[in-house]
Amino acid sequence: MEKSKQILNWIKRKIILIITTVMLGMSNAIYDEDKTMNENQYRIEQKDKKD
Repeated sequence: MEKSKQILNWIKRKIILIITTVMLGMSNAIYDEDKTMNENQYRIEQKDKKD
């Protein structure tokens, strides 16, 4: 009984860890995408000012 409870807790911790990792990866990808979009907008504005 105690052994199965430990196994369930271990599996639960691993699932939470995997979900957390996926969420962090997704947020980093969204941040990078947003950052590149803002950099391109800044460059376009700089080119417009030069012209």
